[in-house]
Amino acid sequence: MLIENSFDISASPDRVFEFLQDPHNVAACFPGAELTEDLGGDSYRGKVKIKVGPLSAAYAGTATIVSCDPATRVAVLLAEGKDARGSGSARAEAKMQVRAKEGGSTVTFATELTISGKLAQFGRGIMADVSNRMIAELAEQVRTRIDTAQLPHEAEAVSAPPSPPPMKASSIIKAMIAGWFGRLRGRFRSKSGSPQA
Repeated sequence: MLIENSFDISASPDRVFEFLQDPHNVAACFPGAELTEDLGGDSYRGKVKIKVGPLSAAYAGTATIVSCDPATRVAVLLAEGKDARGSGSARAEAKMQVRAKEGGSTVTFATELTISGKLAQFGRGIMADVSNRMIAELAEQVRTRIDTAQLPHEAEAVSAPPSPPPMKASSIIKAMIAGWFGRLRGRFRSKSGSPQA
């Protein structure tokens, strides 16, 4: 079944695409996903949990970036996994594209999903609703992380106000002696009945 999703974000297309082509960023933002091993060659081992109505499934498998074109900001990901309980499998080929729009970018996903096992009983409508919910959570996380991430030129340390110069040891000793003599004079005047300064 083909499931299509999209979301808008107020960041430049190049910046959004650079963020999303990193699988670690996507896994950190995608609900229920976890990367467990970098297999090299743009392939990764991972896990993902999916809940549909009262049923849930935990898939373990691999994800591979099949193609990535920064010029058109298009990437294709192939993910295949089996249910940890052995009750089904899933295969998804997702094409992601980032386009410019006024005030930011639009991210679109076209996912060809093949699923077997207990989740296969649900029709396209329910699976599309679940997909929309997961993409909405992904979008929120991407917006938050991109908004709070610092670009290289933004990461330069802001100059802090200069710290006061450290007090020399001799100055500290002089201050202590002056205070000591001041307390002695105060006690002497007090005993002699003279008014204190």
